[in-house]
Order: sequence, then C-alpha cells, then structure tokens
Amino acid sequence: MRGGAAGQWAGGGSPLLAGVPLLLVALTGFGAAWLVGGRALRAVAAGLLVPVLAAALLRPVAELRPSVLLLAAATVALGMAAAVRLLPAAAGAAVDGGGGWRTGPRAGALFVAAGTAQVTVLITIGLAVAAVGRSLPPWGGAGTGPDLRWGWQLAPAVALAIGATVLLLPRNTRTVLATAGAVAVLFAVPAAWTASWPQVVAIDLVGGVALLLAVLARPSTPPVALRTRALGGAVVLGHGLLVALAAPAGALVALGVLAVVGLALAVRRGAGAYREVAGAGLLVGQLALPGIAAVAMFAAGGPPWWQARLALAAAGLSLVAALAARRHRVELIGYAVTGGVAAVTVPGLAPLVGAGDEPLALYAALAALGVCWLPSASASGQAALGDRPAADGRESARSTLLLAAGGTLATVAVLAALPTVLTALVSPYGGGNRVWSGVPTVVADPTVLPVGFALVVLAVAGALAGRRVGLPVPPALPFVAAALPVLLIAIGAPWPVLPAAVLLAGLAALLFTALAAARPALTPVAVPVGVVLGASGVLGLLATRAGTLAAEGALLVAAVAVAAGARRFEVRVAGCLAAVGAAASLAVTAPLAAGLPLRAAAYPLLAVAGLVLAAAAVTPARVRLGRVLDATAQAVALVAAVLAVEAARHLATVCVLWGVAVALRLLRRGEPAGRRWAFAGIAAGSELLGGWVLLAAGGVTVLEAYTLPAAALAVGAGLLALRTRPGLTSWPALGPGLVAALLPSLVSVLAGADPQPWRRLLLGAAATGAVLAGATRRWQAPVLLGGGVLTLLALHELARGWDLLPRWIYLGVGGLALVGLAATYERRRRDLARLRAAVGRLS
Repeated sequence: MRGGAAGQWAGGGSPLLAGVPLLLVALTGFGAAWLVGGRALRAVAAGLLVPVLAAALLRPVAELRPSVLLLAAATVALGMAAAVRLLPAAAGAAVDGGGGWRTGPRAGALFVAAGTAQVTVLITIGLAVAAVGRSLPPWGGAGTGPDLRWGWQLAPAVALAIGATVLLLPRNTRTVLATAGAVAVLFAVPAAWTASWPQVVAIDLVGGVALLLAVLARPSTPPVALRTRALGGAVVLGHGLLVALAAPAGALVALGVLAVVGLALAVRRGAGAYREVAGAGLLVGQLALPGIAAVAMFAAGGPPWWQARLALAAAGLSLVAALAARRHRVELIGYAVTGGVAAVTVPGLAPLVGAGDEPLALYAALAALGVCWLPSASASGQAALGDRPAADGRESARSTLLLAAGGTLATVAVLAALPTVLTALVSPYGGGNRVWSGVPTVVADPTVLPVGFALVVLAVAGALAGRRVGLPVPPALPFVAAALPVLLIAIGAPWPVLPAAVLLAGLAALLFTALAAARPALTPVAVPVGVVLGASGVLGLLATRAGTLAAEGALLVAAVAVAAGARRFEVRVAGCLAAVGAAASLAVTAPLAAGLPLRAAAYPLLAVAGLVLAAAAVTPARVRLGRVLDATAQAVALVAAVLAVEAARHLATVCVLWGVAVALRLLRRGEPAGRRWAFAGIAAGSELLGGWVLLAAGGVTVLEAYTLPAAALAVGAGLLALRTRPGLTSWPALGPGLVAALLPSLVSVLAGADPQPWRRLLLGAAATGAVLAGATRRWQAPVLLGGGVLTLLALHELARGWDLLPRWIYLGVGGLALVGLAATYERRRRDLARLRAAVGRLS
C-alpha cells in the first residue's frame, strides 16, 4: 500500500498535483521578475500568481469533487482575498525598491473574486427570472423550481464571492456591495431545493421587509447606504409580487405587504435621503391600495365590474393619504400627489380594457374628480421644504401633472358621454318627430343615468379646478347644462318638461350674462351654452302648435329684457335683433297655427314692423340703436310684402299702410335732414308701389297711369330739393322726373302703330308747358327736355303728313324758307348766338 501510494504521488497523473506545473511556472516568473524586473513588472507577476494559485487549488477539486466546485471556487476566492488583506501594505526600499507588497496580489485576487461573483450572480438572476416566468400569465399557477444537484451551493457561493469582493474594494463601496449581495443571496436561496412559488414569495417578502426595516430603523444612515438598502428591498419585494401572480391569494398577500411597508416608511419622519425613501414608500402604498381591492374581489369570485368598482373606491383611500400628507407630512406632498393621480387614473380607465359593461364616462369622471380634489402644498408647507425657487418649481410640476391627468380623464369622459348628450339635445324622443306632429311618446331610459351622473361629477370637478383660480362657475357650467336633458330623459320626464326646462335654462344663462356685470371669463362659456340649450328647447317644443307659440313667446320676452336692460350697446343691439326675430316668427306662426294661409301672416308681420318703427321713433336721435331698429323694421316690412305677393290687393294694402307708417316716422322732431329724405323716399316709393299694384289688379293698361305718378313724385322731390339746396342745378333735381314723365309717352308715340292723337296732343302740351315753366324759372333741364320732345313730335307729325299733301307744296315751302333764311342770314346767326347764350345761363 505504501509503495503504491508513493508510485501514485510520483506519477504524472495525480489529480492533487495537476496544478503544480502551472504554479511552478508562475513562481519562476515571479522570482525572475523580483530579481531583475522593475516595480511594474513585479506587480504584474505577483498579480498573475494569485489566479494561477487559485486555479492550482481548484484543479484537484474539479477532478475529485466536481459537484462542489462552485462552493470551492467561492471559498478559494474568499481565502485569496483574506490572504491578500494580510500582506503588508508597504515594505522597505531595500526589499522592493520602495514599492508595496499588496498592489499586484490585490488586483489578481479581485479578478478571481469578481469573476466568481459575476458567475454566481448571473446564475442567480437567471433562476430569479425563470421563477417569474413560471408564474406568468397571472392566475395560472406555477410549478416548482428546477432540481439542481449543486443548487445548495449557490447561496453560500454568492455570499462568499461577494464577501471576497467586498474585502478587496474600498470601504465606501462595501455598503452597496453588501446590499447587492444580500439581494442576490435571497434570490439564490430557493435554488437549494425544488422550491414552490409560495416558498419563493415568502423568502422574497421576508427578505425585502428585513431590508426596508433596516432603513426604517435607522433613517439617519448615510444617503448612499440608505438608498441602496431601500432599492434592494424594493427589488426583492417586486420580484416577490411578480412570482405571487401565480395565484390571486399570493398577489393579495404581496400587495398587502407592499402597502403596509410603504405606508410605514411614509409615517416615519426623517430628513435628507430618507425623505425620498418615505415618499417612494407612500407612492407605492397608494398604488397598491386599488390593486388590493381588485385582487381581493377577484379572489372572492366577484365579477369584473365589481372588481373595477371596488378598485375605484379603494383609489379614494389614496386620495385620503394625499390629504393626510398635506396636513402632517407636507414634504411628501409631491409623492402623494403623484401616487394619488396614478391610483385614480388606472381604475378610471379600466372600462377601456375590460370591466364588463361599466360606463366609461362615469369612471373617468370620478377619476377626474379625484385628481381635481388632490391638494397642493400650502405656502407655509412650501417654505418648510427649503429653497423657495426649488419649491416653486416643484409646485409648478405638480400643477402640470394635475392639469394633464385631469384634462385627459375629463376628455375621455366627455368623449364617452358626447353621443348621449347630442341625442338628448337634438332628438330626445327619437328621430321621427316632425314639426307639429303631436305630443311625443315619452319612455324613461335608465341606461343614460350613468352619463348624467358623470356630467354632474364633471361639473363638480370643474368647479373644484376653477376654484383654485377664483372662477368656479365657468368650468362647471357646460357640464351642468349637458346633464339637465340627460337626467330628464333618464327619469322619463313628461313632455314638455324636458324642452321647457332646457329652454328656460338656456334663456337664464343668456339673461344672466347680458344683464349682470361684465364677467370676461363667464361670457365666452355662458353664451354658447345658452344658445345651444335655447335651440334645443325650441326644437323640442316644435312638436305642437301651442309649444311652438310658447317657445317663441319666451324668446320674445327674454330678448326684450336684454334689449331693455343690457349694459353694453352691442348686447342691446343683439337683444333688439333677437326680439324682432322672435316677434316676426310669432307673427308668422300664429296665423299658421290657426289654420290660415301664409299670406294672412303679412298683416301681423306688418304690425311688428310698425312697432319696431315706433320703438325707433321713441329712441333718442343721437343713439345708434334707432338706426338699427329702422333698418330692421324695413326688412320686416319687406318680408310682409313678400308674403302678400300672391294677392294683389293685400300687397297694395301692405304697401300703402307701410308708406303711411314711414311718413309718420319722418315727422319726429329733431330728425336729421338726410334721414328725413330717406324716409320720404321710402314712403313715396311704398305708396307708388301700392298704386301700381292696384292699377295692375284693375287691368289698367294706359302707360301714363304708371309713369305719371312716379314722375310727379320725382319732380316734386326735385322742386323741394331746389328750394332747400341752393347750389343744386335743375338737371339732377328735375331731370329724372321729366324724363319719367315725357320719355315713355314719346317712345309710345314714335314706336306705336296706333295714331294716338290724344297722346300726341297731350304730350306736346306737356312739353310746351315744361319749356315755358323752365324759361320762366330759368331752369335748363325743362327747356331742353321739353324742346327736344317738341322737336321730335314735330318731325313725327311732318312724317305722318308727308303723304297727305302734294309734293309741290313742300318744295314751295322749302324754297321760301331758304330765300327767307338767305335774306336774313346775319340776323339769324345773331339770334342763334343769343339763344345759345340764354340757354347756357339757365341753371
């Protein structure tokens, strides 16, 4: 036996001596470097000696006991690190030339330790990820871990390798590495046996809580160590939560631990880095509360909609936590606000991803209300946070977060509720109802009740958001207005309650805006809301004749109130125009409702025009509103005339009556001359039109019956203008009237086939009278126009009598005229020149 053993030791194949040759080579190189090398070469040789020594020590283990190689490698790494630590840091100059003993071996030992730690940590991470993968998809259960023969070595190997690394690195890195090592060890422990997922979860939860309890117990720990421990605990607890997704009960336990630990961290007071840890804990606790509620309901077998409802209710506890932070821990308000926003946003959008048939509008509206309810830090609390500019920056960031989250949730709620609101405003009783089709059938629709509640919630949220800037009403008003018809449809309010309520609400908004003091922020919101509600109410009341008349009457009363009581001129003008429109609509609708033809509405419409004209007459002349009313009255009278155009006598009556009304209008004292002229022209034109209509209706075909009245009006206006305007000439004053009086008859005489002796005679007499009157008054237009007509008539008569007399008579008369003209040529030239001068002197 002894001889055989000696032979085995002496043989070259002994496993115990497998690494000796490599070690001898390394020692030879180290000795040579020590004898002849410099400082750097000695350090490199010493550093290489350590890995070679480790390999020499591990080679027999790999040959004889490969199952414990992992643990042996970690042990060797720790032993090398400890041995290097025992070396002196420096030696005398006579020994090493002034260098140190530890530099090279330390680098080699660090290479061994870090390599071993890296291998073990990578194995641990792979196993941890595999544990999470076995638990996914959620609620599907998970199998046991792998059966690894070497698995029991992993946790001690990780601990030894990281311990060795810690010994070789600077002191300020030890805390970070120690925490990372603790996390890795916790992940590696389940590899020692075929651990089930509850065992993995239990290890993670216990280890994570232990790390965070260390943070909780010593909040004054240096910042790096504190943050590292908190991060390590969060990683371990997060891993435990992911593995616990294998079953609802496990997820519920993990979420409960997260909530309790997070809120415990938030309750403990501390300064510096612990404030960040406490804020993160508060945020995690807030986020865990809705998850706990939803998972608990799922574990109890509740349907999806109850899970969503309970989660949304539990999100309210996150809001309570934010309020508590504002009162007791104002330095954590930023984390509390962020956690509250996230906690209510996810349940608020749950119907988008599946929560049964839950109303998205109501969920999003409640979430938006929660966001608007979240507090901001007070001024004193902000001052307690330290630097005021930094505090202001954080406050601005929180406001931006609240605005973005609240705006997004409100937008989602509005988009979800919009179809229901549009249906309630445009067609609350179905799309088949026509004008005056009768009272519609009303059936309650409870399915729209959640939308109505959502709009009410949005109104409250808008009021809360607006209160922060001192304007609670404008943001809430549109939602209140939209909620009114939806809620009335939900309860089945009988007709005409819904359209009447909507109409009155719209009119109330418009009246308040018009009559109250100016509110720049309210007007852009209240006016569109009032217009939309008013239009919807009128549309709903068109179902019956009485409803239509009542709607128009309400519009008329409201418009008159605005026209009479508004403070701004523009609003009064709008009120006047609206009042005229409502009155005109009422005047047209009333006869139609009574079964009368459309032309019967001409007289009520003319009465409306007369009232508007009277209102303009009592308005002071210096106020511009009177001009608006005058123009509106003319437009209404024109519409009345159009309605009566089918019956000539009714049209003539309308024209005559309107001419009288306008003539009375111009008699107002203090009326400017220009406006008097305009009214006179309108009155005369209306009377003339009425006369023409009557003549046409009576079958009168005499041309002068139509032209002479118009010409008389024009000549009369011209004569009045000549008296009132000294610089006016006869052409613009009398020319149009004389042309209207003479030209149509002259054209009829010249172009007509009939002899028309009386027309020729009267036309000549009228032209002669015009020439005489013009010569007497020294007016050029009557003289030239009358003379021109007489000349054309004379030529016409000559042409007519050409064939009635012998030709020699014309030759004789022409010859005598030429002889007489030649004998008196010079005198005729002087007479013609005097005539031209006399005509030129006429005005």
